[in-house]
Amino acid sequence: MPRRILSSRLLPNALLLVLTLGGLTLGACAYEHPSPPGYAWRYMEPGDEGPKLAYGRPDSDEVLMMMACAPGAAAVTLTATDLSGNEIALASNDKITRLKARVVASEVVGGVLEARTSVDAAALSAFRRTGDLDLLIADERHSLDAAPADRHDVKAFFKACTA
Repeated sequence: MPRRILSSRLLPNALLLVLTLGGLTLGACAYEHPSPPGYAWRYMEPGDEGPKLAYGRPDSDEVLMMMACAPGAAAVTLTATDLSGNEIALASNDKITRLKARVVASEVVGGVLEARTSVDAAALSAFRRTGDLDLLIADERHSLDAAPADRHDVKAFFKACTA
């Protein structure tokens, strides 16, 4: 009999422990991937195509994300490679912007998504100020932060888009 009383008193504590560990395990599923080594943000203004900001490996065709705009249009077209689904989600600091996206034809394995938004979208405005940007995919955050040397390129792109 004393054993049953003891175990019934321990049951709420054991249940609390199991629930706490389960919650910590689920919380650990949402994790952040650091920026890939060798990747950077680069600003380009290629003639008639308008300003572009690309995140990828310099001097290569390996681009993970591209932002493009027409000067003064206040709209940005985003393309992200190696994604599927129908959304591009960006986060900068505590600002999150979720954009409906469409699959575009490409030779890139894994697919390319394209979305349009305002140059003043919450995550893009924060990215413009801080240089910090994450691409959200399911429960993962992929860091696309601008290195201190790249922040000038980020600011130049947004300045050109709003000129």
